[in-house]
Amino acid sequence: MSCRLKPVRRFCLSLWAATLLASAALAQTQVSPSKEPSKPTEIVFLGTGFPLPTPDRQGPSLAVIANGKAYLVDAGVGLVRQANAAYISGVEAMKPDGLGIAFITHLHSDHTLGLADLIFTPWIIGRTSPLELYGPPGIKAMADNILKAYEQDIRIRIEGLEGANKTGYKVNAHEIEPGVVYQDANVKVTAFLVDHGSWQQAYGYRFDAAGKSIVISGATPASQGVIKACDGCDVLVHEVYSGNGGTSQKSPEEWSKYMAAFHTSAEELGILATQARAKTLIMTHYVPRGTSDQTEMVNLVKKGFAGTLIVARDLDVIAP
Repeated sequence: MSCRLKPVRRFCLSLWAATLLASAALAQTQVSPSKEPSKPTEIVFLGTGFPLPTPDRQGPSLAVIANGKAYLVDAGVGLVRQANAAYISGVEAMKPDGLGIAFITHLHSDHTLGLADLIFTPWIIGRTSPLELYGPPGIKAMADNILKAYEQDIRIRIEGLEGANKTGYKVNAHEIEPGVVYQDANVKVTAFLVDHGSWQQAYGYRFDAAGKSIVISGATPASQGVIKACDGCDVLVHEVYSGNGGTSQKSPEEWSKYMAAFHTSAEELGILATQARAKTLIMTHYVPRGTSDQTEMVNLVKKGFAGTLIVARDLDVIAP
């Protein structure tokens, strides 16, 4: 009798052990599912220009790509077509119908002329969610008035033969104050005040994503706000001007006074980037005037900054 029990007992124990191991393996699979690695953080420069209609430089706009999602800063002219060009070249996050969130630094026309494009074009090609739009006071009125101006277009596209969806053209406008203005699983966005001439409120933004910090100055003269927000950041994206030439509307003296109140000179930017301890400085929205050219502008910045220096071009893709 004992001889018959021993093999049965060994079989039961073996079956129990096998079941226990299988259950443990299943539990481990359920508790700790495999995770895909985060996609790299990148900056896509959609437009590096300024108000003059330069054919090779679209209006100021860029995208921070965090874990495969695009977060836009400013909406210069040409924004959506530039996004599509980036998408065609291989930046999947820039697919136009996926553009759904934007942060506006201030309401100057060169930074917002592409806003109607951003509201409507992605919707026309399939976006179903409202645009989430962040910016200073006045951004809601701007968005509301754009929608009012295009109310006939909206009606025809929805009620006519196109059969457009009824949600993707809408805008959730958020008028912000300094501090953390947005956060999700990919990124934290912090707004900080900067000066910009006569504007009562203008902002820069800091993006923290996957251990990288990117600070975008917005349009501003040399600002302690930028220095504080960067404070050793991986990338500082900053506007700049050089030269002292005038325009058809202003003498050189008037132009210099205006630029000093609204923008940062090349000499000032080099000093600022050093004070901010930026690891990499990227110049965009740059304005060479008079006899100044890009080489001179770079040399002036380098007098005060010994770190990595990049002059952004439209459709550049740069990883921190």
